[in-house]
Amino acid sequence: MSKNTLSMSIALALGTSVLTTSAFAANTYFDARNDAMGGVGVASSHYGVAALVNPALVAKDDKVTDDFSLVLPSIGIQASDKDDLIDAFDDLSDSYDRFEQDIDFNAPDVQQSAKAVADDLRAIDNKQVDANVGVNIVATLPTRWGSASLFANGYGSVAISTHVHEDDLGKLEGIANGTIDPNDPNLTNEGLKELKSEARAVAALVQDYGLAVAKIVDIQGVPVHFGVTPKLQKVDTFNYNVNATNFETDDINDSKYRDSDTGFNADLGVAVDFSHVTFGLSARNLIARDIKTKEVDGQAYTYKVSPLVSAGAAYRGRLITLAADVDLTETKGFTHVQSSQYAGAGLELNAWDWAQLRAGYRADIKGDLPNVFTAGIGLSPFNVVHLDLAGFVGSDDALGAAVTMSYTF
Repeated sequence: MSKNTLSMSIALALGTSVLTTSAFAANTYFDARNDAMGGVGVASSHYGVAALVNPALVAKDDKVTDDFSLVLPSIGIQASDKDDLIDAFDDLSDSYDRFEQDIDFNAPDVQQSAKAVADDLRAIDNKQVDANVGVNIVATLPTRWGSASLFANGYGSVAISTHVHEDDLGKLEGIANGTIDPNDPNLTNEGLKELKSEARAVAALVQDYGLAVAKIVDIQGVPVHFGVTPKLQKVDTFNYNVNATNFETDDINDSKYRDSDTGFNADLGVAVDFSHVTFGLSARNLIARDIKTKEVDGQAYTYKVSPLVSAGAAYRGRLITLAADVDLTETKGFTHVQSSQYAGAGLELNAWDWAQLRAGYRADIKGDLPNVFTAGIGLSPFNVVHLDLAGFVGSDDALGAAVTMSYTF
């Protein structure tokens, strides 16, 4: 088995795929400012990233001084490992290597090494780890007559699960307690070392390429923002199932594990301003799609792209922004992984447009998935170059981070 942990290896593989192009909430985008404020954004997003969460806000440039905004890039990752599967895989890798050597060289301590492998297999049995990664690039042109935002957004989710075969435990325990003699001439070294326990990685990588267009309409003195985003959407699915001791990161992209499906989708959004308060409503992925993975070892999975409707409210002051969002529908992914429905709230303290301090909280209102505390900072010298950093930590050992570089001219 690779010395790298399974979960981080696949997260890295997904991240690499995104760049070249759950038990955790399946984020459809990452933005360090929004993520630091509890994942809000339906009513509070900066116009330069709004195309990813509420296209109506693409037309909301409060200062009306920018001619162009560029996000290049925004990157994020989050993971949950409540079963400590990451450490358990490392332990199994080490103990199995020792067991292999003891069998090959007829070492006297083979009983102890067999027992160690059996113990480590029990530690990973029916455990799961989940992760999301993402990256996006957004270019936005705001005008008084209408605004447009061109973007490429990629996000991936992975769920890794394990199944330990009883035959493996019986063989290892037999060697450990002496009922199976590894020196028996009727037994081969390869047969003694061969294990049937499996590790399965089921992953999806979604790539959206779209153009958001938005316009402000004055309705009886109330500014109302409307936005729509047609987009091309490609979904790659991975169904990788191997012996727990033969995991190889490079094999994930093998054609026998990977499949692709491409189609069109669309997002809609609306936002209404009442003085310093904005109310927003967005509907992302209006066209539902069910994408099946390849069948591997008799098993296939379904990844669902479903409409996600969210509502939000935000107060925007000179030095403080307060915002709250709630998902009105569930965020779905693989049908065998729990869906989520999140509500979040956050604030931003702004020091004269040069520096920002942010904090928030995000909770799954269904009560199944991790709740997270979020925080972050922003640096924006001359209000031209913007560096935003975010971190999140929560229940079930949930951890995450995001960084966004953007430029406004």
